[in-house]
Amino acid sequence: MKSFNEYLTESKRVYEFKIKLAGDCPKDCATKIKEALATFKVESCSKGKGIPIAENHEDFPAIKNVGVTIFDVCLAYPATSLQVRSAISNCLKINDSQVNVRNLKEQEELVINHKNDKKSNESMLSKDYEAGSDGQKLVGEKHVMSMLKELNKVGHQGLTQYKGVNDEILAKSVPAEKAKKKGK
Repeated sequence: MKSFNEYLTESKRVYEFKIKLAGDCPKDCATKIKEALATFKVESCSKGKGIPIAENHEDFPAIKNVGVTIFDVCLAYPATSLQVRSAISNCLKINDSQVNVRNLKEQEELVINHKNDKKSNESMLSKDYEAGSDGQKLVGEKHVMSMLKELNKVGHQGLTQYKGVNDEILAKSVPAEKAKKKGK
């Protein structure tokens, strides 16, 4: 049997974040980020990867014509994105609006929410419903009735009786007391 310490070391989790900084970063930015997040025990921190200057970045819609630097950070202790963001902005002495922090699950959700329609290459969240589609085919009384008809068809199939071990114990007919009550 394993000891508690073995279970504890096997259950070690890391908390991964993507940190994006808008604007210029100092040369020792990675070490400053490690210092800022020391309370969460930094497992690893990548060197900054720069994204070229663009007019608009989706993570920083209010800031125009800046480059973005991305850091991948793994922490040993749990933290929220807001805690990480405030620690970094305080340590680097920059505005909160210039720091964007997301954990991997938030990043995956962002990718899912911004999937584009293959035909028009337009975001599906901002797209209106199709004009010719009738939503009542999917909901409402017509759908309920068609679903009940399908269930009725399926309900009559597969009614086979299986003989089991407990058939000897079970009653083969209705007990006499209950049969008298039903007759009254």
